[in-house]
Amino acid sequence: MNQNIAENRNVRAEMARYNIKMADLAQVLNISAVSVSNKLTGKTSWSLAEAKKIVDLINSMGGNYTVESLFFAGASEMSGRAR
Repeated sequence: MNQNIAENRNVRAEMARYNIKMADLAQVLNISAVSVSNKLTGKTSWSLAEAKKIVDLINSMGGNYTVESLFFAGASEMSGRAR
């Protein structure tokens, strides 16, 4: 599985959990909704600054994440299975 797809699955799940719309995320990140869509579909990657802003937003709504736990948890679980 592509790492972008794994990390975006986590982001999408939290967006659904906290009722965060693409337009909301675009406003927080100061990018267009099309850019958010491209990032969520893996066409482009998140920058570290964007990842931090997403974590801050989710945590302000009750989440308890770090950049690593939100964006890389699925990838590390997959690498653990491959051993």
